Amino acid sequence: MKTSKRNDSAWFIALSIGGAGVTLAVYIVIGYFAGKWLAQVLDGPKLWLAVGMIAGMCLGIMNIIYFVRKFMGEQDE
Repeated sequence: MKTSKRNDSAWFIALSIGGAGVTLAVYIVIGYFAGKWLAQVLDGPKLWLAVGMIAGMCLGIMNIIYFVRKFMGEQDE
């Protein structure tokens, strides 16, 4: 039986999951403001808001996937 080099508590895991949620929300808000800025600069439709938010959501999900893979990889050792 392998012992983990890191002694992860329930608090650390809860903070990690909460941090991932906050990170996703931040990416979506940044995408919203980027879409709003593009709509103003290009004098385009409000569709840019949705495009920016969806792009932010996709980037946030990719970041969470990277985070989970890194976190789970450290526990395998």
